[in-house]
Amino acid sequence: MNLDNFRNTWQQQNSFNESAITINQSMLSETKVNKQMKELSNMKWARIIESVIFFFIILLLGQYIAKNVSVSAPVISALILAVFAIVGLAGNIGQIVHIYNIDYAKPISQLQKDIYRLCSHKLQLTKLLLMSAPFYMAYVFIGFDVLFEIDLFAHLEQHMVWFYSVSSLVLLIATGCVLAKLNYTNIKAPWVKRAIAFIVGERLVTMALFIKSIELSDS
Repeated sequence: MNLDNFRNTWQQQNSFNESAITINQSMLSETKVNKQMKELSNMKWARIIESVIFFFIILLLGQYIAKNVSVSAPVISALILAVFAIVGLAGNIGQIVHIYNIDYAKPISQLQKDIYRLCSHKLQLTKLLLMSAPFYMAYVFIGFDVLFEIDLFAHLEQHMVWFYSVSSLVLLIATGCVLAKLNYTNIKAPWVKRAIAFIVGERLVTMALFIKSIELSDS
């Protein structure tokens, strides 16, 4: 084999290798996109189910308020919980719209960023809903009124009213402090990592760790 033949053979081999690499990269990208589409489809249906649940909660609370129009603890409690339910419904509808607007033709890196923003939105929505925890007595007041037709607040002694008020305030402050730390900038904290993984899954945790490492390397 002379030098020209060897050179031609070498160039053909290089062209073949480059074509194979391109095909493999395309197949890998397509596989990743299909995986993302499946995960987003599951997420979409989860948000739809949650939206239906929130809708019925709002409907039931609205009927309860309309039937018991008065300035009482159960009605005020129903109003408070209705606000949180409306926030939950609006947030889930926003996520559904976001999922429908995701362009799968974008590069994988951009698709990952879109999913990260979607997961971050879910985390923020969950944090807002968790702010209903300090209003735990609202559930109690409504429960007593619906199940036993008793306005529990009217039967509470003054010192118990103060106790529940102070405990709710303390819980509100504690919840606010905890939720303020529940973001990807604190992702290396074990409890933050576990909490975020529980709320939105391991995907956000992985992305957050990656973004955090980039930020640290740039700083």
